[in-house]
Amino acid sequence: MKEAVLLTYMGAPSSLKEIQPFLYRLFSDRDLINFGVPAFLQKPLAYLISNLRAPKVKPQYEAIGGGSPLVKYTQEQAELIEEKTGLKTFVGMLYSEPLLERVSMEIEKYSPDKLYVLTLYPQYSAATAGACFRDVEKFLGGKVNYTSVKSWCRNPLYIKWIQNSIERELKDLKDPLILFSAHSLPKYFVEQGDIYVREIEDTAKSVMERFPDVPYRISYQSKVGPIEWLEPSTEDVLKELSEEGKKEVIIFPISFVSEHIETLFELDIEYGEIARELGLDYRRVKLDHKSPLLIDAIVSEIEKLRQ
Repeated sequence: MKEAVLLTYMGAPSSLKEIQPFLYRLFSDRDLINFGVPAFLQKPLAYLISNLRAPKVKPQYEAIGGGSPLVKYTQEQAELIEEKTGLKTFVGMLYSEPLLERVSMEIEKYSPDKLYVLTLYPQYSAATAGACFRDVEKFLGGKVNYTSVKSWCRNPLYIKWIQNSIERELKDLKDPLILFSAHSLPKYFVEQGDIYVREIEDTAKSVMERFPDVPYRISYQSKVGPIEWLEPSTEDVLKELSEEGKKEVIIFPISFVSEHIETLFELDIEYGEIARELGLDYRRVKLDHKSPLLIDAIVSEIEKLRQ
């Protein structure tokens, strides 16, 4: 039997010239960001917002080397997964190259008897993993026999990867607090029954089983657009911790499995500066996207589908 794997994700601009097209595709997705306007106005508004926002975020990408490494890191993960499983592994992104629409044509041409689809969002949300599955069905439904992993946030190897990553930062601290910073979502997703917040909380709870004496909190980052987002914000929690007299903060980007703009700029530079001004000993846990534990976690999810 001919098998293959598809890793899918929202994507990111790998260069400065990709910023505006990425933002336009992102804001055009009415399922992700509904501006509350008639459907026919979504794309014109997305075009306006992306053109206004692109110059504002350009310096952020310049500060991390001229583009996000997310696509490159995802492709490196795909190579490791292919080596481990022996299965052809494709990478398809929703809003940046390599676009899922084009990659789907490559998959169709490859013509696997079975395709295993996994998003790089461990915690499920209709806005993230759900959007990926929506487009997989749009481009491959009825053409390729596929099955998918909805969520893998409770995978023991994934939990161990987080625990080991945090443990390295804990060694020389006396009274630390662990702050799990998750990518935010528009509030209306949760109000409509989205399981994302619960899955973030379950992941954090599982991780903290190794650190029973260390306090922790959960916050949300990366609000964009003129709508209400999940709270509390990471910035607000940092301010609260300072006011409470907390000095040592370890921050882990819980909804991500590789470095990109939200970790390298938002957490490291933007919030790092805020933390220093607040007098916090602020340590951001780096994401080892090629860690054998993380790769094995993903491979184990694929193996479950193969059984």
